[in-house]
Amino acid sequence: MRNTLRAMGYHGRFLGQKALGQTNCAEELAQGVFEAKSLIFCLTNGRTGTRSLTSLFDCVPHVHAAHEEKPSFHLLMRWVQRNPALARDFWLFAKIPAISDHPQPVHVDTSHVFGKGFLEPLLDLGARPKLIILTRNTRLIAKSMLALNDIPGRTKRALKWYLSPSDPVFHRLPEPDSFSDYQLCYWHALETEARQAHYRRLCQSHGLTCVDADTATLNNLDCFERLCANLGIELDEQARENLKSHVGRTLNSRTNEKKQRPILLPSNFDEAEEEVRQNIMTEQPLMMRKSTSGSYLATALKNL
Repeated sequence: MRNTLRAMGYHGRFLGQKALGQTNCAEELAQGVFEAKSLIFCLTNGRTGTRSLTSLFDCVPHVHAAHEEKPSFHLLMRWVQRNPALARDFWLFAKIPAISDHPQPVHVDTSHVFGKGFLEPLLDLGARPKLIILTRNTRLIAKSMLALNDIPGRTKRALKWYLSPSDPVFHRLPEPDSFSDYQLCYWHALETEARQAHYRRLCQSHGLTCVDADTATLNNLDCFERLCANLGIELDEQARENLKSHVGRTLNSRTNEKKQRPILLPSNFDEAEEEVRQNIMTEQPLMMRKSTSGSYLATALKNL
């Protein structure tokens, strides 16, 4: 409920700023940020090592590396699904001003929530971000989500951080209640893969840079150096020295304590995953549908 009220507060603040005629000033600030900084975001699922990736970028002096940094995408993610205009206002009146406060010329944000409704509004504002498409074994992602009780469409935490089968998605899953917790986690990993493929094509059509990375390579200094080179980030000797003590570290391992709870794994992973694949209905969601503050409030109140 606290996050819902915060999100509603954001929405009210954005409406107030619009009413005061601050949109033009916000758009001018945004254009200045787009011209002055290299913006890099991550398209990925949760549980793929984004915090570890942030710690590596944080070793580079001229890079500001963010991981779920305030103002955070996740506070509005649930309502952005059906009110994309809210995401545009979030960029203009909250996120871009926060980015402008950091002096570094390169801004890297690894939040996996970015790919859940925030890319299109950013492009619509005229930004030309670079994207990291971070991947991990699909089954490992699903097992990690399950261990943390991050069950899409079912648990409280998942409502904050993950998509639900009822959202506008590429992989619609009919009758999601008939699937197990593991299968819903697996579905989300597949949905993320579909989004990565879609956004890769979209960004390439805009002439934007998309760079691939795999969680398994984050402990390899050579692989990270190649990633930086492909993103146009130069590493000096100080950065390389900093990286030596960070490569290979595991961060955000919240699963150690929470994995102690009983979890129900499939007796046959291949069969459980194939059932999800067979039932998925591929669609092209209308990612930029229009909405009103009324529908936003209705959605917010429904999830209180």
